[in-house]
Amino acid sequence: MAILLMAGFNTGSLAGDVTVIPYEASYMGIRLLNMTLTWEDLDSTVQITYDNQLKPFIAYFHPIHNIYRVHFDKVSYEPLSWSKKVSEGSLNFLLEANRSADGLSVEYSNGAFRSFPDEAFTVFSATHFLASQANTPDFFPRDLKVFIDGEIWNATATRYTVTQPHPDIKLEHSQVLIQTDLHYVGGDRVMDKNDILMDVIASEGTQFMLWVERDGTYSKAQFGKFPKAVVLKRLKK
Repeated sequence: MAILLMAGFNTGSLAGDVTVIPYEASYMGIRLLNMTLTWEDLDSTVQITYDNQLKPFIAYFHPIHNIYRVHFDKVSYEPLSWSKKVSEGSLNFLLEANRSADGLSVEYSNGAFRSFPDEAFTVFSATHFLASQANTPDFFPRDLKVFIDGEIWNATATRYTVTQPHPDIKLEHSQVLIQTDLHYVGGDRVMDKNDILMDVIASEGTQFMLWVERDGTYSKAQFGKFPKAVVLKRLKK
């Protein structure tokens, strides 16, 4: 198994207003991970960090501790830089990505270069962009470009509510459900072995579901379809 070891991962804060939201992640119906979202609100940008760590009784058998980060424009949610630090058993690597000054290309910390599509998002900047638009009915349906480790994916986002119901999922009160269906467009991965979450997401026909509350935050998310679905649920503080 190839292991990529890279340096320079920035774990420091950019000294903005910080909000921390705890989630719990399940896979195939089993509660496996504690996930913490840290949102740093800066002058004109936002930095978000997802810190995923296996629950202690499971980590004894197969330790996982992954950290995903993206720094994006506050208005457009256009990603400026992003990174992931992955530790999944024997798979350990750090991968950082920085867009060029003109925004047209991306340089990765493993030496790879890729062109960056116009008006594209990363997985997590797309997640929060869709949540920010959930209470704008006329925005949907909408196609987005999502850039995943060098590959370009098209995400078709559809909006559902209590009055415009989803065919299979019942919503509560003012909840909005955003369903996105991903389809491969082009490009090549910048690495051979990927982490579990991105392997689930970057698969043809993957569905991503987002339950958005009135305040614009999401209380639940689901990547993939059952039985092989990754489900996030916000925990009560």
